[in-house]
Amino acid sequence: MREGYKKLLETFIQNPVFHRIWLMVRLPLVIILVLFIGLVIYRIPVVMERAKTEEVVEKIHSQKLTLEDVLGERLPPEPDSALKDATIEGIDANNNGIRDDVELAIFRLHPDSARIRAAELQYAMALQNELTNVFNSETLVAALQQTTRGFLCVGDTGSKVSLSDSQSVVNKAFAITNTRREEVEDLVLNTPARKDKGEQIFDYMTSYGDIKGPNCDIDLVSLPN
Repeated sequence: MREGYKKLLETFIQNPVFHRIWLMVRLPLVIILVLFIGLVIYRIPVVMERAKTEEVVEKIHSQKLTLEDVLGERLPPEPDSALKDATIEGIDANNNGIRDDVELAIFRLHPDSARIRAAELQYAMALQNELTNVFNSETLVAALQQTTRGFLCVGDTGSKVSLSDSQSVVNKAFAITNTRREEVEDLVLNTPARKDKGEQIFDYMTSYGDIKGPNCDIDLVSLPN
């Protein structure tokens, strides 16, 4: 049977009509093949970025503060002063998404309030995601959604106010939570490089909605103080 195919091929090649047709179509076929290969090569980075984007967005949304973090059960060692600000990422020895120097500073600032620590640590984690995991619009949206949750969670640490309260009482309550937010922002964005990075990510800005559900990873009311 193989010999039969061989003879058929030889007949095809030797036939002047088929030979003329082959001469006419081979160049377009080569062009089509080259274009197809080029398209495949061109698409490889796009497909790889899509896969990376999905992975990072999932990572951002799945990263949550734990009770162990809030209670200080796995605090990191004090980072090397010469290395902690050497890069934008900094040092995260216990791998909980919060820079070690920031985590330790929050514990020093609020040793007697697990609720404030929980909110500030969550906000710090979200800001760190902005610095380290944003490289396109989709990752920016995911990071900003978590930052909004952290921002609002810090707001939940303040005194409750109502419409019956005086303006001075309302202003005082808001001033306290704004101070706590600024406290975290100053800790996370503590170098010119980190501040610049925090501004650069907004080049990817697009419209987005907030995530439904509770603001805080850990219910503040469940904490002892």
